[in-house]
Amino acid sequence: MPQTIILKALALLLTTWILGLGILSAQNAANDTWKLETLHRKQGDSMQGFLVEENTKQVVFKCIIRKPGAPTLLFTEIFDPRDVLRVEKLPEAERKILSSRLDSLAKERELLATSLKLLDPKTNQGKNVQEIVKLEKTSWQLPPQNTEALKYASQYFNLTTNARPELAQLAAIQLEQVFSAYARTLPPKRKSFTPTSILLTKSLEDYQQALRGNSIQMGNPAYFDQKQNLVLCGSDLDRMNKQLEETAKHHQTELESLAKREAEIKQLFKNKLPAEYQNAFQENRKRIQQAEATNKDLLKKTRLRLFERLYHEAFHAYLSNCVLDEADEELPRWLNEGLAQIFESAVFEIGELRVGHADKARLEAIRQLVNQNNLPEIRELLKAKADLFLVSHESAREVSQKMYLASWGLAFHLAFRSKVLSGNPLHDYARAIKGKQDPIAAFEKLTGKSLDAFQKEHIQYLKTLRQDGTSPLQ
Repeated sequence: MPQTIILKALALLLTTWILGLGILSAQNAANDTWKLETLHRKQGDSMQGFLVEENTKQVVFKCIIRKPGAPTLLFTEIFDPRDVLRVEKLPEAERKILSSRLDSLAKERELLATSLKLLDPKTNQGKNVQEIVKLEKTSWQLPPQNTEALKYASQYFNLTTNARPELAQLAAIQLEQVFSAYARTLPPKRKSFTPTSILLTKSLEDYQQALRGNSIQMGNPAYFDQKQNLVLCGSDLDRMNKQLEETAKHHQTELESLAKREAEIKQLFKNKLPAEYQNAFQENRKRIQQAEATNKDLLKKTRLRLFERLYHEAFHAYLSNCVLDEADEELPRWLNEGLAQIFESAVFEIGELRVGHADKARLEAIRQLVNQNNLPEIRELLKAKADLFLVSHESAREVSQKMYLASWGLAFHLAFRSKVLSGNPLHDYARAIKGKQDPIAAFEKLTGKSLDAFQKEHIQYLKTLRQDGTSPLQ
């Protein structure tokens, strides 16, 4: 069975260490797993989901599929009662929980869909974004200074951006979801904390200006400043969106021109379009449709990458600001970055967090490094300084990418195979790191194995790791 279920792996393990609560109770663990009803058919496979309606005429069943690394899939099937063998229903209390989750998921997706429509270059609804989230006007304090900006205040963060309102509202919605999931997964240890300031620039040029204004030189598109409790993130999504709006208008003009020219030619040929003209018009429309599809896909990927960066830095911020006791505990840079990468590719739904799947791109990249014998060894990670993760100049990019991949792979191994990210072992490890003890000796105590033995096991694990998070070694 795939490991990716809510809180079954990293979320549960990390929570028990940080909070020092020991093993979560069976009741809490159960609350974090979706309990589903089962419909058994007389012919065909059984289905899991939620019984919506059952009478002498029909059985309405909402099928629920939750796969590793993917959002919850919902679809409704209507059966003839004669084709249904039986339905295993949940107790009423658990049915109410499942029904509530489905309602919350529907509302969350409706809200997200509405905000995404406002970012669609072909959409012109004229909808006031403040009807969806409350945005306040403010001034942009970073270079270029004194320009207009928008602010959104939350319990865990304050978002300020000089991007367009549509992007501001989407960022606010996404960040609310991810911080809610972090808080549910890793409840705040500190009784009081200051919300993290998140500054989102409308362009990478503005991001670089902001870095220069703070005398920072790096190629990373986002970073978290622990001392200032500040996340700075750059993206060209705003600029790209405007460009695609212009492109969409141009395509619309082209289509209208084609339609007009087609009508004229039809008229010349007594409403019968010759094959050569028909093919030409079809090819031109196909070209425009393909260009629109390509642009839409590019915008989607750019938006996804932006929010992965925000999720990544938000994890650093939340962990540092709300959970870790800086006086006694410290995560080494490689583990902090490894966990942040795991969380940035997690699935967030209705305040729940699903982890445990292996990100496809990272898995392929790290396997290539392993096969080339080019992956940084664990010993190198344990002794790595923070600057190896930064891209201060172009020549450092390759080293930084390798360090990030190696950190992700090792954190994944510790969380989902060795399962040592809980209880006293990791608590002692964090104290050892804070106390500047020998990192190799501390790691060996954490894993209960010599570094050489764990290194061999780790390479074999990475070679056999599947995308769903399982491995034959487990």
